[in-house]
Amino acid sequence: MIDCYLLDGHIYHEKIRYCNFKYIIENTTCNLELLNSIPSEVIILILDEYSRKLSRNKNMLKIEGVAYLSFFLRKANIEKLIELNIGNKKYLDDFVDKGKGKFVKAQGRGISCHWVAGNVYTLAIYSVVQSIIAKNFNIARIPEQSLQMVLKLLECMENIEVNYMGKSYSSIDILKNICIIYFNSKDEDLNREMSHIADSRIIWGGQYAVEHISLLPKKTTCKDIIFGPKYSFAVFDSDILECDSCEKYMDRLVLDIVLFGQKACSSPQVLFVEKSNKTLNYIVKMLESSFEKIGVKHKNILDEGQCTKIINERGFYSLSLDKDICCSRGMEYTILINNDIKLEEPVGGRCIFVKEIDSIFNLEALITRRIQTVGFAIKDENKIFKFADLVTKAGVDRVINIGNMNDYDCPWDGYLMINELVRWCNLNMNF
Repeated sequence: MIDCYLLDGHIYHEKIRYCNFKYIIENTTCNLELLNSIPSEVIILILDEYSRKLSRNKNMLKIEGVAYLSFFLRKANIEKLIELNIGNKKYLDDFVDKGKGKFVKAQGRGISCHWVAGNVYTLAIYSVVQSIIAKNFNIARIPEQSLQMVLKLLECMENIEVNYMGKSYSSIDILKNICIIYFNSKDEDLNREMSHIADSRIIWGGQYAVEHISLLPKKTTCKDIIFGPKYSFAVFDSDILECDSCEKYMDRLVLDIVLFGQKACSSPQVLFVEKSNKTLNYIVKMLESSFEKIGVKHKNILDEGQCTKIINERGFYSLSLDKDICCSRGMEYTILINNDIKLEEPVGGRCIFVKEIDSIFNLEALITRRIQTVGFAIKDENKIFKFADLVTKAGVDRVINIGNMNDYDCPWDGYLMINELVRWCNLNMNF
């Protein structure tokens, strides 16, 4: 069964149930026509007001990631996003004259089906909003544990009215093009049906989920956008470690670690520090101090399995002669120190591995296309560009200054998502 929570502009906290997708897609055509009749500028203005409602709602701001989401949805940022993706927002509304009788327009692909991971509540909003900008109808399967939070976020989009060129527009017309559902991930029939109706499949998740959904039958014209399992780490160069403001960089790193419970693909799992005149013990103590200062402002919510994993790692490091450990009395943070220059399997729960290296440029050998984000604290700008070029050639998608590793930006995982969700259509009147 499909549990439906948002359909045709109505949010249902008490689910309505369907056996298949037939009823859900009945109004797709008329709702898409409605969306296509809305000027892109109006969509931008509605999203801008949505961002302001989020930023004024103290309860919403308590949800991790909502503060940045509200910034992401601001008019200036959305306009930059559209410019980066397609150049000119006019392409979303009209055929644009390219000269010599040639006109080009970006048309939405149709129905975007989103399989959303449950590690970050705001993920569904980022995914759906960009598809709305590209003027697609959206069906988003949300994990059960995330549903109520996603619905609360979308409730803030209700009752927004904007005036443009003498006409009034309502956010309900945006919500009519978003359908929020849940069904058991093991339901093969529903996964197949959802895949079959998709003109684009946006897949967020771990290796099993990505592989499973990717192999489902689909239209030959369907576009896949896959955000699979990724790994991220951080680097500090010697100049930063030796400067007076190093503590501020450590505070920013800890913020990257504690956000989203270290479950996001962009969360750092390892800190590599370049050899400097500061001892590794000194650097670890500085990191510990930042955890004590920054970490207490954010609850560290762990389940039993996560606690067991951390306790096992702590025990292993405490008994090892060639390793060291620095941790809180409780489960607030764990710093694991060793000299093995490798990417450790994530433990999570504010568990960070620290390793000293001769040069940050020696990390090239560790890079694969599995690496999503490298957070950096590097003082010299030329060194930043040289390092970024090195690691992105090797496979890294994002090289981000410390403190911003979890900020959703564009491109993400190598995709310009809005551009991926449109078809570039050509009109030629050159007689």
